Amino acid sequence: MKYETKNNIKLDNDTQNCWEFFCCDKRAKKECPAFQNNSGRECWIIASTFQSENKKKFKYCWNCPWFKKLNLKF
Repeated sequence: MKYETKNNIKLDNDTQNCWEFFCCDKRAKKECPAFQNNSGRECWIIASTFQSENKKKFKYCWNCPWFKKLNLKF
């Protein structure tokens, strides 16, 4: 089953990258360091990822729903 929340976050099992999870538009992906480095499954290791145009700002990676999805121990 696929669906999106009202916060524009995908919550399905088919999502492969953070930009898919957050439904980032072309402009956000163009400016995103994780997208530019094809690091959508480990965006938290890329500096400045939180500063992209998608405005999905979290103080710490472990507060991000994408991080939590891939790192169940946090």
